[in-house]
Amino acid sequence: MEATAWCELENDEGCRYKLQINNINGRAVRRVEKSCSEWRCSGNGWHPKTGYRTLIYSKNFKTQEEWIKWAKQFPYKLVELNSRGNPKRIKLGSDCLKNTRKPKRK
Repeated sequence: MEATAWCELENDEGCRYKLQINNINGRAVRRVEKSCSEWRCSGNGWHPKTGYRTLIYSKNFKTQEEWIKWAKQFPYKLVELNSRGNPKRIKLGSDCLKNTRKPKRK
């Protein structure tokens, strides 16, 4: 599974983000829906040959910092795109979670 996010609308009231999750197999759909329970489902689709699903969600955040805080806790690979469609260099999702150091054994 891989997820892509982008800021759809930014104004004085906050930011509206879209989150697209691709390559979801049948067993993982419930886990994704649970992870995005606070989000509104904006669309979905599936590939007829592979059976993988795609889900699109949207949510409003008051600040960009609030978005980043949520995105760093997302349990799957996540990439944020800039306004030109290029990936930003910030680590989000499972990439951010991988960098936590484990304590040394004694």
